[in-house]
Amino acid sequence: MLFELHAEKITNQERFWGLMNRFNLKSNMVRCLIVLSLAIAGVFFAFSAWSTQKTENECLACHLDVYRKEGSSSYKHAPFENEECNTCHLKQEDAVKGKLPRKKQIIEPIVLTNPGYLTEHDIFLKRLITGSCYDINLVFKDVQGNKVKTSLRCVIPERIQNRARKDKKLPVISGIRVVRIEEAPFLSTTIMWDTDEPSTSFIEYGLSDQYGIQSPEDIALVKHHRVNIYKLTHRKDYHFRIISRDIFGNQTVSEDCVFNTAKMTSDVTEKGEPKKLAVNNVEIFMQRKRAKTSDISLYLETSRIANVTVVECEKVKDGCANLSVGKELTIDVCRRCHPADAIGLTHPVGVAAKPTTTVPDYLPTLRGGIMTCVTCHFAHGGGRKYFARSDTISCKTCHRE
Repeated sequence: MLFELHAEKITNQERFWGLMNRFNLKSNMVRCLIVLSLAIAGVFFAFSAWSTQKTENECLACHLDVYRKEGSSSYKHAPFENEECNTCHLKQEDAVKGKLPRKKQIIEPIVLTNPGYLTEHDIFLKRLITGSCYDINLVFKDVQGNKVKTSLRCVIPERIQNRARKDKKLPVISGIRVVRIEEAPFLSTTIMWDTDEPSTSFIEYGLSDQYGIQSPEDIALVKHHRVNIYKLTHRKDYHFRIISRDIFGNQTVSEDCVFNTAKMTSDVTEKGEPKKLAVNNVEIFMQRKRAKTSDISLYLETSRIANVTVVECEKVKDGCANLSVGKELTIDVCRRCHPADAIGLTHPVGVAAKPTTTVPDYLPTLRGGIMTCVTCHFAHGGGRKYFARSDTISCKTCHRE
């Protein structure tokens, strides 16, 4: 009997400790799951903070000049001072989450040169997104088959000066010279000249200063020009003038020049080509700028004659696609932190100026003369309290009645 009681007691103890072990195992599993969940949550929040900071820093990558210029203001707007560009400028819920489009876009270029071998090359790239960043790769090949590659990294069309609006300067023509090249089957001559900017090549010539004969216009934009004219008559004086036009239509016409086919000599020595193919000069021009897309042109000089074999233009980064410039930015976003009931009496916004009201040029408005918060206040900060644009703003500034 005692043996049976003892055996039953041992059995009960084993059951008890078995239950305790199972409970401890489940507890340990719960603890592990809790720790793992907290670790995942920590990683998620850290990544979110890193993504937010990365997005904000990307703003400075394009607008660092603005930040440096206005960062010295005596009074700064808090989001601007803290580099929190997303607070005002972007509807950034999607941007912060990394949902802005990052699709690669390949641009089909237009190479505006003859397919032959040249030392100057013009390449047009059309319909580029104005605020996006592009990588441009070019490969040149000379007659011997040697190749050279040049790459332009992060070309942003909106940063390229729109010379079409600002450049009214005429091309400067210099170094005009006449070269005899051959007499058979017809007497022919080459006229060469230089311009200070890429321009077209065109000649008018004849036996008097009335000319009467025109060479076909070479529309390739080059700095070193070369035009052949044929079927000349022996022992005659020929008058000619040069016409060069740049990409924006600014045209220069040279003075009247004269050469005689009897006295013509080879007064220009053609230099031998350098041994190594290289790209000596790259210039980028704005051809046409629109609100969302732009057309740009590339001018390149190679050390020896070559042709363009590859042009790749790839969009690598989108611009600020959600940038707001209207009422959403200049009124609505301000109201988030500065509601009307909190700032008290102030000038109405979102209303157009009356016909009897004259708003000075230094007080910006939306189209139609609509007043906004930034009409009287700088957005990033300024030298006055409340970022006021002027110390003298009053009712009489706009209302003359």
